[in-house]
Amino acid sequence: MNGQPDAEDSALANEISRVFRTESGRILASLIALTRDFDLAEDALQDALVVALDRWPRDGMPNNPAAWLTTTARRKAIDRLRRDKTLGEKRDQLRAQLERDSVVDELEGDGNGIPDHRLRRIFTCCHPAIAPEAQIALTL
Repeated sequence: MNGQPDAEDSALANEISRVFRTESGRILASLIALTRDFDLAEDALQDALVVALDRWPRDGMPNNPAAWLTTTARRKAIDRLRRDKTLGEKRDQLRAQLERDSVVDELEGDGNGIPDHRLRRIFTCCHPAIAPEAQIALTL
């Protein structure tokens, strides 16, 4: 164990590189057709490559590496689209709740000190159903 990659790891890395070079254009085109979003398609393809670089040395190269990359990239793209849709729905729900709370606070407020609705909004923004990245942005 001298820290140097062995010949098998090097051969696998070369094969992964070759597959990616030869197949990435076709895979990217199919992802763009699926998502209608060039950036999302590129990100999904890169994510699939990262997964391949992690799994293939451990599990072995699949029989059809291009199909494996295509399937993994499609799943990554679909997951991201679903996640973005869910985030949008959660933001809409939160916005509606904040509007309802502000109306109630205006009716209940006494004008002294920091209004309770600010604290309530902070806690609402930290609801566990909201992604941590969104919680930070909404709280600020």
